[in-house]
Amino acid sequence: MTIPEHTPDRRLRIGGDLPYFATHTELRDYVQAFEEMGYDHLGFGEHVLPARAPNWPSSISPCEPWHEAFTRAAFVAALTSRVEIAASVLLPLRSAGLAAKQAAEIDLFSEGRLRLSVSVGWNREEVAAFGVDPATRGRLIEEQVEVMRLLWTEPFVNYRGKLIQLEEVAVNPRPVRPVPVWMGGGDFEGGGVPRPVVLDRMARIADGYKMFGPLMRNVDAGLDVVRRLRALVAKHGRNVDDFGIEARIPLQLVPEEEWVPRLETWRRAGASHITLSNRRGAGGADAEIARLARFRELTDGLY
Repeated sequence: MTIPEHTPDRRLRIGGDLPYFATHTELRDYVQAFEEMGYDHLGFGEHVLPARAPNWPSSISPCEPWHEAFTRAAFVAALTSRVEIAASVLLPLRSAGLAAKQAAEIDLFSEGRLRLSVSVGWNREEVAAFGVDPATRGRLIEEQVEVMRLLWTEPFVNYRGKLIQLEEVAVNPRPVRPVPVWMGGGDFEGGGVPRPVVLDRMARIADGYKMFGPLMRNVDAGLDVVRRLRALVAKHGRNVDDFGIEARIPLQLVPEEEWVPRLETWRRAGASHITLSNRRGAGGADAEIARLARFRELTDGLY
């Protein structure tokens, strides 16, 4: 394994996933314990209308308790006071105006704790169910991100894109700062590796990259994605150290003795954020809270 050396002068932020718990009680107990243990960010994804499709992975059921991302973000914001809310949103499922408004509200009510990660979604049938042509997802998300940033910073917005047209519209109240917009990409067939066009899009317009779950199983492939992405960020004239990288460690798949070495591998590769991935939550809230406590015990004082 060849690890690109890059260790900028910044604190590594360590957080985790919010597992797919179905009950309010398990979600509440986990979220509150997570913050009490001092973790930095709590992430979660979504499906709104998961569509059974040929490319749906056999290991995951479309009948999992998928919660809508902004609703869950509001729930997390109400239960916490410090942790960053790292919501992953399938942006083409919403209009840019609605997504901008929802994100602004969450950021305001959480006092600036939202980090929004957007993607086009790998489930093409789900996108089509919302009346969006899956073939336009890439072009659409670029316009959506541009529009959202305008709505967060300008009193009135006029926009004439190929897919979005707006005239004298506004989001009020606006967030006190532009919400950070990170991007994810990849699919199950490709092992979570984003296609070249997606990597280039991230490097051009995103504030950071959030690793798609399947890629965490292949460290070498993930390191290559980070290397390629950082090179593209520099190619586009942006400051590489300002571009966030969120890597993932699958706690349920990696033995305890490999947790710290895996963390150090990603840190040396330039990751700014590490997410401890345990979305399946197979043991229930108590078991997952214990796993987080064990990780904190093993890494106490190291980062």
